[in-house]
Amino acid sequence: MPKIDLAKVDAIIREVAASEITPRFRKLTKGDVEMKGVNDPVTIADKETERLLTEQFTSYLPGSMIVGEESFAADKAIMKRLDSDQPVWIIDPIDGTRNFVDGKPEFAVMVGLVQGRKPIASWIHDPISNDTIMAEQGGGVWLRGKKLKLAANDVSVSTVGLVGSRVKKLISDPTVMPQSSDMPKLEIGSCAGFDYPRLFTGEVTFADAKTPRAGFLFYRHTNAWDHIPGMFLHQEAGGYSADWAGKPYDMDRARDGLLFAPDKAVWNHLRQLFQPLIQHVTKQAAWEW
Repeated sequence: MPKIDLAKVDAIIREVAASEITPRFRKLTKGDVEMKGVNDPVTIADKETERLLTEQFTSYLPGSMIVGEESFAADKAIMKRLDSDQPVWIIDPIDGTRNFVDGKPEFAVMVGLVQGRKPIASWIHDPISNDTIMAEQGGGVWLRGKKLKLAANDVSVSTVGLVGSRVKKLISDPTVMPQSSDMPKLEIGSCAGFDYPRLFTGEVTFADAKTPRAGFLFYRHTNAWDHIPGMFLHQEAGGYSADWAGKPYDMDRARDGLLFAPDKAVWNHLRQLFQPLIQHVTKQAAWEW
């Protein structure tokens, strides 16, 4: 396992975000934005951030490789790098690109370091507040020098469940989900880079967000760059996660769903609660989800 200086990697991320992302926020021109798909924009800031992080990370950790969201868009075969014995940086240069394009401040740089497909460190950085929530294997979850814990395990903190907008709509549809008083309070998440930090509580709050803490997360799309960094943070704090079938997360399968809970007992309860929705969604054509 490579020896990693969390603060050094954080400094690299901060420097690149400060040079490539922050100066372009709310200043993008028409030529700075392209569409990779329906409602799937990519900006010059995404591309330049991933390019510079690739250079910096491979220089910092010689022999390491990169799997980035934008490099994957250009060459799907890069996922084979995850099977190498070498460390692999998984990069989402701007998680929440749609928010970034729309001038909304909820977007983040997400980085995970894996080896043999096992996460060993991660960072989620907010370029606006300059906060980074980070963790390494066995070291706990940290923000501004303070150790965090799962909000769901703190009885003094009220929590909500975070889901996607389409999931929220289906939960309200009685033809899909039987209406139940057991359904916890739900909110629509902003983006993974801001959803995952809401799982934690402590003396400090990521980006000083005033939003309620999150007790669980429920996702359909599961691309590695969107979830490996946050998943590792959650695991380091003692949380339990699995795909909708109850199997360990598979980085190569982007539509198997993910459910995050404070422990396995709560996970089983939530999965049972959401089972009608899970069955409904998994019957839909892949392009619909």
